[in-house]
Amino acid sequence: MGKIVQKLIRWMPLVLLFLFFMVDRENSFHVVGFISLLFIYATILIMRILYAKERWHEEFDSGELGQNASIQKMGDLREKLEEQDGIDSES
Repeated sequence: MGKIVQKLIRWMPLVLLFLFFMVDRENSFHVVGFISLLFIYATILIMRILYAKERWHEEFDSGELGQNASIQKMGDLREKLEEQDGIDSES
């Protein structure tokens, strides 16, 4: 079920573009349906972005990496993360 929803979300811009050209603007049912589908798609995208932001903050804000004084630039952070991944994969 999840794969179907992901494929639907992936193809939704093309579906919306197709519907945009095919909607009968005189028919209020078509217009309301198109606008509601557009708002639902926008809501799903916003929810996915906010969820990804939350997950990113959970993953990278917690832990000792944020308070480590030896990290001065992005390369240092990358090295520390690779170090952690190497330790995690060995155990």
